[in-house]
Order: sequence, then structure tokens, then C-alpha cells
Amino acid sequence: MKRKVLAYIIRNDNTQLLVFWHKHYPEAGLQVPAGTVEDGEEPLAALFREVDEESGLSQLTLIRHLATEPFYAEAKAEWQERNVFHLQAPDNLPESWLHIVKAGDEDEGLHFEFSWSSLSEAKATLSGGQGHWLDRINT
Repeated sequence: MKRKVLAYIIRNDNTQLLVFWHKHYPEAGLQVPAGTVEDGEEPLAALFREVDEESGLSQLTLIRHLATEPFYAEAKAEWQERNVFHLQAPDNLPESWLHIVKAGDEDEGLHFEFSWSSLSEAKATLSGGQGHWLDRINT
């Protein structure tokens, strides 16, 4: 089973979630920073590595671990262990930005367009089951 991490990066008193679109692959849908835990890597280390690679953000505060659960990823036809984390973003981030991934075998060179979404909108529109644990943010 592949081990994955998923980052719910929140701002404005838990009312806005950081989301992104693939600029060149919009069919991938709306997503949050996420990725694969490498061999020998702890999920928390993978979380901060993936967030930095995909968004360029490194000054985030870990609020808490929300879940470690099996999840069937239909698009990839595989079972995954998803490790889901709640992080707090600094208040001074822009409303939107473009980040070009500079690391990671699969994502290097991809263009990600980041913005903020309400939690309810994100829960309804995130692809690949990524909104499954959003209700746990305020519990």
C-alpha cells in the first residue's frame, strides 16, 4: 500500500483552504498539496517536503494530525494509506500565486495555480477524495 500525505493548509480562523489547479492539466481537478512518503521517510517529514515542493511554502505551523486511514484511489486503482494533516498558514500570503515545481521526479516543471477556497466549496469540489477529512478541521 502506498503511503501518502495530504495537507489542509488553512487561514482566516479555519475558514479558507489552500487549493490549486494544474495550469497545463486542468483535468486533474482542484487539489491540495499532497504526495508520496518515500522509503525510510516519516509522514511528517514527507508532509513538509511535499508542501514546500508543490507550493513553495515553508513557514507553516502544524496544528494536528487528522487521520491515518486506508483510502481507495479510483483514478489510480490502488489502495493508499493517507496521512492527513492540518496546518496554519501565515496571514501575509497573497490571494493567489503561480508556483513552478523545482523538485520531485513526477512534478518537476509543473505549474500550479494556488488560491484560497471556503471549506464548504473545497469539500464539494476537491478531486480524488481529497475533501474527505475536511470536516475534522473544526472538531
